[in-house]
Amino acid sequence: MLQICSGKMFQGEVEYRNNLRGVLYTNLRLNRDNRLETDAGSLLSTSNLGQSNTIIYELEELIEGNGHSAGVLISHGVDPYILDFSAILSFALNCTASPSYSLTDRLLGEQRGISTHSTPKQIVKRVFDKDVFCNEKDEEHLLAFIKQLIGLKRNTYLGVMSSIRTYVTGMQRIADDFELAYTLLVASIESLAQNFDGHKASWLDYDQRKRRLVDSALADADETTSEKVRAALLDIEHTSLSRRFRDFSLENISPSYYREEATDVLNPISRNDLAKALSNAYQARSQYVHNLRKLPDQLITTDSYTETCRINKKTWLTIQGLSRLARHVITSFIMQQPTVESEVYDYSLERSGIVQMPMAPQYWVGRANLYQGAGSMKLEGFLSQISYQMTIDPKGVVTDLTELLTVVEGKINELKKGDKLSFIALYIIFNGFVSESQRMENSDSFISAHEKLLSAPSAEALVVNLLFNVVPAWDMTAHYECLIMYFRERDNKLKFRCPKLFEAGIILQLAERYRSSGDYSSAIDLVEMAVENYPEHTSLRQFEIEFKLDNHPIEWTEILLPKKEEQVNR
Repeated sequence: MLQICSGKMFQGEVEYRNNLRGVLYTNLRLNRDNRLETDAGSLLSTSNLGQSNTIIYELEELIEGNGHSAGVLISHGVDPYILDFSAILSFALNCTASPSYSLTDRLLGEQRGISTHSTPKQIVKRVFDKDVFCNEKDEEHLLAFIKQLIGLKRNTYLGVMSSIRTYVTGMQRIADDFELAYTLLVASIESLAQNFDGHKASWLDYDQRKRRLVDSALADADETTSEKVRAALLDIEHTSLSRRFRDFSLENISPSYYREEATDVLNPISRNDLAKALSNAYQARSQYVHNLRKLPDQLITTDSYTETCRINKKTWLTIQGLSRLARHVITSFIMQQPTVESEVYDYSLERSGIVQMPMAPQYWVGRANLYQGAGSMKLEGFLSQISYQMTIDPKGVVTDLTELLTVVEGKINELKKGDKLSFIALYIIFNGFVSESQRMENSDSFISAHEKLLSAPSAEALVVNLLFNVVPAWDMTAHYECLIMYFRERDNKLKFRCPKLFEAGIILQLAERYRSSGDYSSAIDLVEMAVENYPEHTSLRQFEIEFKLDNHPIEWTEILLPKKEEQVNR
């Protein structure tokens, strides 16, 4: 949000200028007489006579005019800006700053963590000290850092801010979880490596054990096929993650890390030890993520601020050492990136509080467009309308599909099989649910000509048979396999997903077939399946209990649809 507010991506005029102000709680002590002006807002001390842990953050918010576009935005308020600025301030000056008093108080206080049994200031120096005095050198660094940060290209800025937030969150987690803190510090570097190292995987990057198995399986395949298989595997798997993390870190270490920045540092890492220590850090991250394995005790020391330790003849970075390394790597990367004065970029969906939501079916389901996948999408949308009308509101919106289905009548044979089946099912359902006077003129002839395509097992056939209470002619094994296939594929591209009402219905319809054939055990299994796929349906859960006590017919409408008095109450 801070970069958006700078106006560098605006294509139109500034419509609103808002003077925003907020409070940061921090251990940073500013010069009382100076107002610290940055490219992302200003900082100034409060006028308390005594020591205060509050500073004032001020910002002129710029809002771009949207011309004749829909919507009006006047201001975001200070919250999204001060949250980002507090993260930047904490990172850049190695201090604690937050708009949350309770968080800052806990981080700077004497309360020991439940699992850490220590206070944050015992683990890393400066960050959680009672007072961090901002000197002239710190001010210069902050101004230059923020200027460079705001000037980055948008995609780089987004990646960098994510890394900074992860770093700051990792430091804050030192208060309650060392393993999570260590993992997040590693992740703050790894996220940049993943997004900006320009890595192109080769077959040698693939896991050696897996590589041997694949090469053995491809021994008899021709070279073209083998290369296609290898390329496909490389495309879907993240390879060499540990090496990429290590190499990216090493590439962004500047000489100052071993010189000026190492002043007064206890046991700083040496260049020759760093590569192995980075591998060890990534290993610790992986073991925590996958196995919740604790860090070696030596990495968490409260009697000194040593940056390294030796474990089984290997050099490791402590939390103190990893935090300094991560700050250096991230800062070095930022300061090396190109900046731009202005950029053409659509930031509209990246503004605070903006959320994209799918439109309700009534706004699109009836449109006469037959793109690939339209059949399953429109069938799913229309089924959701019917389900809502049957269970929630009898007067709920059900879209008139006449215009759409008239186009379908003329182009049905041009459609691919998946869309064709879905549109035929949609055609039958629509004309079956509207009144006689609203049925389409050619509906009888169209249905007669195409309904045979629904005689074979398919997801579309399951739904049509359910809604018209037709028991399919398939044997029960084929019926069961069709049901299982529906659930396996319902979230695949170009497939559709029924509302829970109809999913439970198609399960219960098959359960009744098993019950009536004498296979009571399979019927119970399917009733249980229906309950577990629609757990919020109270009547269905009650039916399960009763059915296990008394084998009686399964009528899905009686079980799943609300009684008339319930609908009136709704």
